[in-house]
Amino acid sequence: MEASKPQATSLLARILRGIEAGVIGGLAMLALLAVASLLRRHVWWETANLLGSTFYGTRAFRSGPGVVTVAGGAFHLVITGVVGALFGVACGNAGPRRRLVLLGTMVGVLWYYLADAVFWKRINPLVPLYSPQPVTVLSYALLGACLGLGCAARPPAEADAGPGAIE
Repeated sequence: MEASKPQATSLLARILRGIEAGVIGGLAMLALLAVASLLRRHVWWETANLLGSTFYGTRAFRSGPGVVTVAGGAFHLVITGVVGALFGVACGNAGPRRRLVLLGTMVGVLWYYLADAVFWKRINPLVPLYSPQPVTVLSYALLGACLGLGCAARPPAEADAGPGAIE
């Protein structure tokens, strides 16, 4: 029983690192997509409202920043957090940071194609229809890179040191 406790702690730590990396990657995705929208002379909340159309339907396309935007952004962060947790479990011990970043980037792009083919067709077919393609694929690669960076194993001294630890 004692031998399984460190393994369970390690699994929980990988899940939590994955969720953290997924949420950070999701925020980076939203920021990149907002900047890309502004560069295309569209409104910055375009992507968040598109995701919010999952809950609010076509009303999301006519509304400005508000509840629809918050709902879409929150939905996006939940999805990326779940993807991060799965990545942390599956690849959290995959080796050095460089390998994890490359693996994470590949997983991010794979998740783009899988989500486009399966997930969004069942949840909200408008998302892949109205997403700007080149920058959306790039944002998923950015998510994957964040997953790789966030899920990389930390050195034991850094992991054991608390927030107020003196080095």
